[in-house]
Amino acid sequence: MNGIQIEWGNIHRTEAIESDVLEKMQKVMTYAPTATGAVVHLSTVNPTASAGVSRQKVAIELRLPNHQDIHSEKEGDDLYKSMKEAQKAVLTQVKAKKEKNLI
Repeated sequence: MNGIQIEWGNIHRTEAIESDVLEKMQKVMTYAPTATGAVVHLSTVNPTASAGVSRQKVAIELRLPNHQDIHSEKEGDDLYKSMKEAQKAVLTQVKAKKEKNLI
């Protein structure tokens, strides 16, 4: 595995967010040991400069051999909750591919 890349988009980088992302992605990597890497993109969908409540979006792309990449996007008011939901969706897809012996 090459590593986990975090793309911060328009969200301010903090140690708390970074450690949460890395912790959640390490769990994903244990279920998908053949993964060649992962990209996590964090962004604000509705920035504070516009009207309405700002929403955070988490997009995870897990790179797997033989073009079996997995992608998940979740959006919500709470970045940590969105990260957890996106991680859950990726884990579900990884487990499904493992059951079908695709990875």
